[in-house]
Amino acid sequence: MKTSLKKEITMKYIKQISFCMVIAIFATGILTWNIFLNLETKSTVSVLSHSAIRFHILANSDSVSDQALKMRVKESVVNYIYEKTGDFKTVDEAKNFILNNDKTIKSIATKAIADNGYDYTVSSTFGFSDFPVKTYGDVIFPKGTYTSYTIKIGNGKGHNWWCVLYPPLCFVDVSTGVLPDNSKEKLRDSLSDTQYHTVTKYNFKFKYLKFFNNLCQN
Repeated sequence: MKTSLKKEITMKYIKQISFCMVIAIFATGILTWNIFLNLETKSTVSVLSHSAIRFHILANSDSVSDQALKMRVKESVVNYIYEKTGDFKTVDEAKNFILNNDKTIKSIATKAIADNGYDYTVSSTFGFSDFPVKTYGDVIFPKGTYTSYTIKIGNGKGHNWWCVLYPPLCFVDVSTGVLPDNSKEKLRDSLSDTQYHTVTKYNFKFKYLKFFNNLCQN
């Protein structure tokens, strides 16, 4: 009886050791992969900062009315840009259009503000801005510094809204979970295969790490 109990305890101990070894190997693999992915993400952001253009609108304040006004301005400006250009063929084409039509874009924003009963001033800048991680369908733009076109309404103290003017993602239906093929093609043309997979498989990374964390806690 004692021998059987001792054998059972030994087998249980061996199973626990084996499980811990598997977890250790798994953790090492995850850590190595995470280090590589972080390095690749930095490389991807470096490329995207010059090959993509983010569009940024700052509301006057966080009041309900100012936030609603921000969305009206967004609709007017984005509609104008895409009606005039269709899909930009290159990032330089998008950049040149914005710079050459900055005054017109601001006048459209000002008109949208006036049409809604406000008299806020409108200012704009084209340069580099910091953005948090943002999901567009099945693609994630990592946190980083990107080329951006920013419109500030009034004091510009409210929560902002942003999208990507190039590749054209401002009208992406995120509810479908899938990016249009033409937008993906432009994104792929700007990145290496590894960098492209970094932004298209980022969701998997987070789900995988979340699963591992839950496993370790149980």
